[in-house]
Amino acid sequence: MAGSNGPVMAELEDLIAKGRKHGARKRVILLQAARLFVERGYDLTGIDDIGAAAGVSGPAVYRHFAGKQGILLALIELSMERLQEGSRVVLEAREREPWERLAMLVDWFSAFALENQELMLILQGELSRLPEEDRRRLHHQMRTLREEWGALLVEVRPDLSALGAQIAVTSVIGMVTPVVAARLGGETAVVREHLRAQMLAVMRAPAPSAPLPAKS
Repeated sequence: MAGSNGPVMAELEDLIAKGRKHGARKRVILLQAARLFVERGYDLTGIDDIGAAAGVSGPAVYRHFAGKQGILLALIELSMERLQEGSRVVLEAREREPWERLAMLVDWFSAFALENQELMLILQGELSRLPEEDRRRLHHQMRTLREEWGALLVEVRPDLSALGAQIAVTSVIGMVTPVVAARLGGETAVVREHLRAQMLAVMRAPAPSAPLPAKS
């Protein structure tokens, strides 16, 4: 995979720093591991590589994580926690019309994906590396997220069945990672606007003339 750029890693660093359960050294290890997993691939990245990038010895990494798989799990859990939190802030904004909440959800998700590209690529590309129990738990969380999105889409489009909404939502969420992986270049705001428009088009949902601010 292509190397990451400064602004994207800055966004990831900020996101990891918000995780209350991660101390300063653990945050550095997570940040550098994410960069290496994306640049080199999970298989070609060793604990010694992560330690060297984080400024510690390889064995010192084990003071914070059980191993490379534990680091990967922490990164994927961070992604899922943020996806759940961000989605629910929008879904619970009941003062908004359903179509407004759907547009806000798309706005938020496209921004999150483009500002945290490493996390998105790791979530989609490396989940299969985790133990079965963790995979099942995370798959369940993602399925619940899709169901919540789907229920909102049915509110916007009553003509859709629950299955039809699930297919549309799955398609929309799945289209983001290839865009991120392609490293298309250009300003993030422009890429986000194109992505947002196409996500809404797939769901055949109304598109506001300008992005709606998400409830903070």
